[in-house]
Amino acid sequence: MYPWLWVWSPQVHFPWSGSVAQSIEPNTTWFYNMIPPVSGDAGIEAQAFQLASYGTQLGQITDVLLDIVKDSENLSPKAAKSLKELRSLKARIEIIKKRSAQPTKIE
Repeated sequence: MYPWLWVWSPQVHFPWSGSVAQSIEPNTTWFYNMIPPVSGDAGIEAQAFQLASYGTQLGQITDVLLDIVKDSENLSPKAAKSLKELRSLKARIEIIKKRSAQPTKIE
């Protein structure tokens, strides 16, 4: 053996002959990593989202708010306009929910 050739020792890897170790664990934290640190604690947001999605939370808040102001007549014009838009938005969301709950017909 020639000791001065030890530096030149090429490694050739043919397909499927090298290391094929790969991490296939899915990354499920992408949603909570999008929450900026100034907005709150991502861990708390994750736990709250496990209890109820943001849509569920907003739906409950909307239902309570619309029930509270149902008979209110002393609203400013700006608040009355916002209330009208909120009612319209809730109605459109209900239509979307009904449409997506119906089975699709294949013709």
